[in-house]
Amino acid sequence: MKAALLEAPHRMSVGVQPDPELAPGHVLVEVATSAICGTDVSIWAGKMPANIPVIPGHECTGTVARLAPDVTRLKAGDRVVLNPVTACGVCHYCLRGLTNLCLNGGLRGREVPGTFAEYVAVKETEAYRIPDNVSFAAATNFVGLYTVVYSQRKAPYIPGGKVAVIGQGSSGLLHTQLAKVSGASSVIAVTRSKWKLEMAQRLGADEIVPAGEVDPVERVRELTDGFGADVVIETAGSAQTIVQAYDMVRPGGAILQFGIGPLAVDGVPVQNYYFKDITVIGSRAGLAEDFDRAVALVASGRIDLEPLITHHFPLDEIQKGFEFVEGGGDGGTLRGVIQIGKEG
Repeated sequence: MKAALLEAPHRMSVGVQPDPELAPGHVLVEVATSAICGTDVSIWAGKMPANIPVIPGHECTGTVARLAPDVTRLKAGDRVVLNPVTACGVCHYCLRGLTNLCLNGGLRGREVPGTFAEYVAVKETEAYRIPDNVSFAAATNFVGLYTVVYSQRKAPYIPGGKVAVIGQGSSGLLHTQLAKVSGASSVIAVTRSKWKLEMAQRLGADEIVPAGEVDPVERVRELTDGFGADVVIETAGSAQTIVQAYDMVRPGGAILQFGIGPLAVDGVPVQNYYFKDITVIGSRAGLAEDFDRAVALVASGRIDLEPLITHHFPLDEIQKGFEFVEGGGDGGTLRGVIQIGKEG
């Protein structure tokens, strides 16, 4: 099969790789589209350890092409999105249903072969049917959406609450949409980018805060009667925005730390834990049930994935695509995808 191979940091080639083997309980998926995620870029750039050489990629959609004889949940021709996380099923955390914390698991494209390839073999439990009215490219966002669903169901106060979402990249826009459909009384979108704020409004934000023009903490307080937001969802992952979240949340409120930040952040007001009596929630990946809810939300029209895809690259130009995304895109970039098979 044709596939990309990460040979060294910043060096990717496209050529022929062995076809994946179809083990018991597995399905062979013909890949249609695989997105360029920030994690993929970190692996490509050498900022995140990986089992190099490796076929990279983990946010993937495609069609079930072949099944092992014991597969019963899926059939050939099913349109699917793949869970990017592999789990052993037998460790301490897997046996408690916390497969996202598996001691022996990994990420496709990092510990195990990934999805920038014509075919990938996965356990049937790692593939989820997607609605027919969602393009393969847009459906790569299910991987982000299931992590958003998982994180928000851990957070208190969203139904009926005032929710501030810091950062309006693809994850932030998904958080903005989900908080609104989950019953937040007001969703406040915070970012520096004017066009992302406009998109956030189209996707359901009640208020927008141009962080490059005003003090975002003071503006959020003004929009919440001086108290601060009931929930602050931090998606940008920068030291500055992480510190802002502690000042932006109301006493007794909650911070959902979704963005993957630096190893340590100076200036975090630790005494806020006591004096403001706040809850800080971490979140890593998601669980199978979160894929099911994510699919239902999109199928019902309550979440829109299509606007989040802004750039397409063919597999032969994957190096160019990664360079483009690492460089920040063109000022109008949310999500870039690698087109590998037929769209449908």
